[in-house]
Amino acid sequence: MEAHGVKLTEVLNRAYQTPFTTRSDFARTNAEWVAVCACEGFISTCTVGTEEFGRMWHITVMGLMRLREGEVNV
Repeated sequence: MEAHGVKLTEVLNRAYQTPFTTRSDFARTNAEWVAVCACEGFISTCTVGTEEFGRMWHITVMGLMRLREGEVNV
């Protein structure tokens, strides 16, 4: 279970610090965790302030909250 939290945090950190493309090596290597984060609403390709979708994964407010929770619990 601890490894799950580490991978989830890794994806969230990456989306927060250096957003990655949907076709990047990082996205491909971590496809399952990217999918989990997207399904949970932690990351999105939606451009802020619009209803348009792009090719970059960015962290959402919920994702940032989850990331901050993980830092407190570590």
